[in-house]
Amino acid sequence: MSRWDELPMLGVGIGYRPELREQQLKHGDRIDWFELIADRYVRSVPESMERALPLLERHPLIPHALETSVGTDAPLDEAYCQEVAELVRAVRAPFSSDHLCMTRAGDVELGQLTPLPFTEAAIRRCAANARRVQEILGVPFLLENITYAFAIPSPLGEAEFITRVLTEADCGLLLDLANVFINSQNHRYDPYAFLDALPLERVVQVHLAGGERRGGQWIDSHSQRVDSHPEVWKLLEYVAERSQVRAVLIERDQNFPEEFQEMLEDIDRAKEILHRAHRAAPRPPHRSTLPAWPERPSTPLPTDAHVFQTALARLLVEDGLRKRFFAAPPAVGEELGLGPEQVEALLAVGAGHLNTFAHDLSSKRLSLITKAAPASCRWLQLHKLWHDVSHRFTEEHAPRHSPEFVNRTVRDGFWFLQLLSRVLEERPELRFPLEDILRFERVQLELCSTVAPVETALEFRRAFESRAAPGVEELAAARPLSGPHVRVERFGCDVVELVRRLNAGEATEEVPLKPSLVLFSKAPGFRNVRHLAINERTSALLALCDGSRTTAEIAARLSPGAAGEASAQEVRSCAEVVRRLMELNALTLAVPAN
Repeated sequence: MSRWDELPMLGVGIGYRPELREQQLKHGDRIDWFELIADRYVRSVPESMERALPLLERHPLIPHALETSVGTDAPLDEAYCQEVAELVRAVRAPFSSDHLCMTRAGDVELGQLTPLPFTEAAIRRCAANARRVQEILGVPFLLENITYAFAIPSPLGEAEFITRVLTEADCGLLLDLANVFINSQNHRYDPYAFLDALPLERVVQVHLAGGERRGGQWIDSHSQRVDSHPEVWKLLEYVAERSQVRAVLIERDQNFPEEFQEMLEDIDRAKEILHRAHRAAPRPPHRSTLPAWPERPSTPLPTDAHVFQTALARLLVEDGLRKRFFAAPPAVGEELGLGPEQVEALLAVGAGHLNTFAHDLSSKRLSLITKAAPASCRWLQLHKLWHDVSHRFTEEHAPRHSPEFVNRTVRDGFWFLQLLSRVLEERPELRFPLEDILRFERVQLELCSTVAPVETALEFRRAFESRAAPGVEELAAARPLSGPHVRVERFGCDVVELVRRLNAGEATEEVPLKPSLVLFSKAPGFRNVRHLAINERTSALLALCDGSRTTAEIAARLSPGAAGEASAQEVRSCAEVVRRLMELNALTLAVPAN
C-alpha cells in the first residue's frame, strides 16, 4: 500500500465561493467537500481565516494555493508556505496543493500560472522546492498540471517533465483533466497517450471544468459546465478505472449559473463515474512501468537562467517593453541582459502567444480591481472613460512586489484609486462626483485590508458581546472610546445613495447633491465595512470619544447651554447615541485605569 492509498476518500466537491455560499450551504448534503483558495485566507487580514472554520462543521476543507511558484529561480517563499501550513492545520486538511509553474520572477508578481521550460534544471528546481513545501506543510503536497498558452522551446516533453518532478519530489498529482483536454487540443496530442505516460498511481485529486473556445484556441476559463467539452467526462472514466482517485473537484469561478442545479448535475455525474470505477476491479495503465527516460546533460540551458525568467516576466507585464523587443530583438534583448540563444527562445515563443497571455494577465488584474473599487469602475464605464484609464493603469503600474500591502489585489486597488486621484488633478471637470466616489471606496479598502482596523474591530465586538447591555446611568458614567477602525468623512453629495445606485446598475441622475457626513465602521466579517449617513452632532460626539471623558462630560461639551453643564435629558440623549454607536461597533467603553 502506498501513502496515497492511506488518504481519505473525499468524493466530489466544489470550490467554496462567497457568491455561491447560500446555494452551497442549502445543497450541502449533495456536496462532499469544499476546496478553499488558500490565498484568500493567507497573506490577508487576521480575520480572513476565521471565515473558513464554520464550514468544517459539515464538510472536509482542502486548501489549494496559487502562489507557491515552485518553478521560480529564486529562494522559496517559506513565509508564504508557513501561512498555508497554518491554514492546513486550522482546517485539518489531509493534503494540500498548488501548480507546477511559476507565478513570480524577479520582483514581478505575475498573478498568473506561467509555464516553465521542460528541462533538467527545471526538474531539479521544482522537485527541490516541492520537497521543501511538503516538509513545511506536514501533509502530502500535490502538484497540478496547468494549461499553457505558449511553450518555451524545451528538450523534454510535458509528460516526462511532470512525471520526473513528482517522482524526485515524492509528491502527489492533482490531475486537471480539463487542462489535459485543452492542451491536447491546442498543442495537438493524444490525451490518452499523455495520461498513460503519467504516474497515475500518484493521482490523489482530479479537477474538472468547462472552458471556452476563443480565436481557435481552448481557454481554461472555469466559466462553463463540464459538458462544454464532453471529452473530459471520458477522460475521468479513463483515469478512475486506472487509479484510486480520492477526490474530484468541479471548478467554476465565473459566469455562475442562475440555476445551481446545473452545478449539482455535474457533481452527480462525477459521483456516478467514481462509484462505477471503484466498484470495478482497477485496470493497470497500458504501460505497466513508466518509460526509461534517456540520459541527458544536466547542464542548465539558457532558458533556465534567472535573467531569462525575469525578462519573460517583464515582457508579459510591460506592453511597451514587449513591443520594443519584437521590433528590435537584439538591442532590447541586450538591454534585458539576454544572450542570443535566450533572445531566439523568446522569438520562437512568438509575439502572438506572448501578447495573448499578457492580455489575459492584464484582464485578470482589471477584473479584480472592479471588485476592489466597483463604484469607481462603474462610473468610469458609464462615462466611457474605463478603457483609457484601465489602459493607463496597466502601462504605469507593472505588478511589482510591494510588501506594504497584504496582497496584490489590495495593492492594485490602492494603486488604481491613486491613479484616479491623479486623473482628477489633470481633469478637474471630473472631480464631482468621482472624487467623492473614489474617496468613499478608498476608506472602505483601508479599513478592511489594514491590520490595525481589523484587529480593533474584533476587539470592540468581543467587548460588546462579553458584557450585559449597560443602562443609561452606567453609560453616562462610562468613557466611550473610538478606534482606528472608525472614520468620519465629509462628502459633497449623498455618496451613500450614489454608490448604492452605481453598484446596483441604477440611474444616478437624481441622487441628491447636498453635502453629507458618513460614518465608516469596520465590523467583524470579511470586507464588512458599515457606512451610515450621520449629522454634525454625531460627528462632533465621535470626535470627543477618546476614552478620556465620560458620556455626561461629552454631553456637556455638546450642550448649547451654559459651558460645562448638560441637562438630564441631554445626557440621556447622548447616552442613547453612544449605545447605538456601540451596536454599530463604532464605540466601546474604555476600561478604567487601576
